[in-house]
Amino acid sequence: MRNINASNHALITPETVFNQNYGSLCYFAFQLVTDKSIAEDLVQDAFVAYWSNKENVSTHPLAIKDFLYTAVRNSCLNLIRRKKVLERYLNSRTETDFSEEKIVHKIIESELIEKLYQAINTLPDGCKKVFKLGYLEGLSNTKIAETLNISVNTVRAQKQRGLKALKTRLDYESFAIFMAVFFN
Repeated sequence: MRNINASNHALITPETVFNQNYGSLCYFAFQLVTDKSIAEDLVQDAFVAYWSNKENVSTHPLAIKDFLYTAVRNSCLNLIRRKKVLERYLNSRTETDFSEEKIVHKIIESELIEKLYQAINTLPDGCKKVFKLGYLEGLSNTKIAETLNISVNTVRAQKQRGLKALKTRLDYESFAIFMAVFFN
C-alpha cells in the first residue's frame, strides 16, 4: 500500500514552500529586528539556505518550516549581535575619532604598517622570527632566546641585522617612524 503523505511531500515545489511560509517568516523576523526590509532580506536568505541544503532536510512540511524558522532566528540573532558590537564600538569612540585628520592619520598608519610587514617578510627566516618576536610582539631578548632555543647574543645579532636590512628596504620616513614608535 502506498503512503499518501510521502507522495504529497514529493510534490512540494519552491513556490509552494515560499507561499506557505513567507508571510509568517517575515512577521517573525520583523518582531526580532523591527525593520521590514531587513526582515524580508533575512527571510529570503533563509529560503536560499533551504534550497541550497534541501537534500539534508526532510520533505515533511513541518521539517521545512522548522528549518526556515531556525535559519531566520539565527540570522536575526547574528544581526542583533553585530549591531550590539557596533554600538559598543561607536559608543567607545568620540566624534573626533572620525575627524578628517584622524582618518588621514589612520590611512597613513595602515600604509606604513603594510610597508613594514612587507619589508620584514623579506628578511631571512631566523632574522624574521627574532625581529617579529622582539619588535612586533614585544618579547625581551631573554624570552626570545628561550622561545627559539638560541643564545641571547644571537637574538641581539639578529635584531641588529634586521634593523640594518629594514633601513635599506624602507624609505627614510618609514624607517624613522618605525624607529620612533618602537624605540620610545
